Amino acid sequence: MAIKTKKDLKDVFSGLASLLYQKAELDLSNLTGLAITPEFDLPVKVETFTLEQGDPSIEHYKVIGLPGDWVTSSEPGDIDLSFRVPTKHTDVLKLAYGEDAVKQVTATVNTKGTGDGDSYTGVGLVLQQTKVDGTFVLVSEDKKNLLVLTNTSLWAKPVLDKDTKGVFALDFNGTIETDGTNPDILFLTKAA
Repeated sequence: MAIKTKKDLKDVFSGLASLLYQKAELDLSNLTGLAITPEFDLPVKVETFTLEQGDPSIEHYKVIGLPGDWVTSSEPGDIDLSFRVPTKHTDVLKLAYGEDAVKQVTATVNTKGTGDGDSYTGVGLVLQQTKVDGTFVLVSEDKKNLLVLTNTSLWAKPVLDKDTKGVFALDFNGTIETDGTNPDILFLTKAA
């Protein structure tokens, strides 16, 4: 067998252009004909998207008289999936905290001290812990490659982004819950 060169091995996913989300987790029992139907094209702040598996935890077992390990074992590192979504859109708030966590609000605000105020309408948010399960699809800049993350579980927290003069955002942090049998990450290329 001939050596595989760098040119032979060049098959990259590069340039994240969109992060799509669908609530439904993929049924991976049949890997031909998967149907992916995203519900959101999330606005993700540049340079906040992270997907990384931590280093494995290695257990060293030593015996007297030998300088090296007698035997080793390991546990895989945890998957870290995180990103920041700078929006207060009610659909994203409901995604992050649940349908019942977003309440309609009307208010009159008197900032002049004259008795007359301005009327406002909007939403109130109940900060409750809600697990966000589903499938995320990363779309490359050239729209020819997809990186699909299945069986994801995330939780949201509100932040006032100091980098951008106080933009309200939601930070999503979580992991991939693997079953050890079906793929957790899919690499898909657009058919010609």
